[in-house]
Amino acid sequence: MRVIIVGLGGVGAMAAWQISAAGHSVVGLEQNRIDHDLGSSYGDSRIVRRVYHQPIYTRMMATAYELWARLMIESGEPDLFVQSGGIFFGPADHPDIQSAELALRESEVPFERLDASETMRRFPAFRMQENESALYEPSMGYARASNAVRAAIGLATRCGATIREGARVTSIERKSNSVRVTLQSGDRLDADSLLIAAGPWARTLLESIEVKLPVTVTRQPYVHLAPLRHPENFEPGRFPVWIDAGANSYGFPRLGDVGGVKVGIHDYGPASNPDTVERSLTEDDREAARAYAARRFPDLGRAAVYEKVCLYTVTPDTDFIVDSPPASPNIIIISACSGHGFKFTPLMGKIAADMIAEMPPCCDLSHFRLNRFSGND
Repeated sequence: MRVIIVGLGGVGAMAAWQISAAGHSVVGLEQNRIDHDLGSSYGDSRIVRRVYHQPIYTRMMATAYELWARLMIESGEPDLFVQSGGIFFGPADHPDIQSAELALRESEVPFERLDASETMRRFPAFRMQENESALYEPSMGYARASNAVRAAIGLATRCGATIREGARVTSIERKSNSVRVTLQSGDRLDADSLLIAAGPWARTLLESIEVKLPVTVTRQPYVHLAPLRHPENFEPGRFPVWIDAGANSYGFPRLGDVGGVKVGIHDYGPASNPDTVERSLTEDDREAARAYAARRFPDLGRAAVYEKVCLYTVTPDTDFIVDSPPASPNIIIISACSGHGFKFTPLMGKIAADMIAEMPPCCDLSHFRLNRFSGND
């Protein structure tokens, strides 16, 4: 089977690895360079977790964890995903906390429920309110995003995949039993199947075959703040990965690849064009992270020692899109991870490989169909 993959971020890289490992002929097209910082898959850290307030994701992550392990074994890189432990916390009566606890119990995932005082005893950098509690999941941790993308591309190349950087697709043409893509260079490539994993660029790309993705690209800044006091309390083992359900924020311990402690605000930013978005942080961007950190982590200072803008591709319901257009079963769309998709990328790669081979998927995909949006029936 000849397969073209458009977009080699997290999803595309993992798909290139698993589709080529299954024996198919793969050409992966990346309009920028591998591991570029213009989309959604770049950086030193992404949270990997099974604690979710939607049970479907808790269940899916069981398979994703197995595939993360396979990626590390086959690549020989054991630190692509580190299970450092993490907490999902907020007001004790917050509906997301209650739903997440139920999902963990139903999926038999080990966890502990900690009250505010116990959370601060274990993790002294945190300041908790008396009415807050935390779900501690020991299997939670962080993925090295850039390293994982490069490792998957390395495995795909080892399996015979052709990887082309600087290969921007300008149009897609559906044929009776095949698909043709035209590149900005003028090259035309034909394949039996096409996977679109272009993230923020998927919507524009699919307009050439009259498929309308109901997605919005949002600008998402984050900063790394330097510890002001007690830096040891921000090291792995003393400081977990964390998600604040009440404030819709997240962060990591000090990992060392870049300076400081990463703090991100998960609230969706302004709608943006991925080719023209403002890539520099504003003082307002920095202040949002500083203001949050001042309340939650008083031992962090105000100095932003590293900062970056990434992009989310968001659906109206914040769930993924994993489907084929009704008239094009040999075109697969995996996109719109809505800011919580990187942890699933090895699983999305397997799903893509199964769909191309016309094998039953390893999990129920009905939740992610295009026809859940009006106008796509």
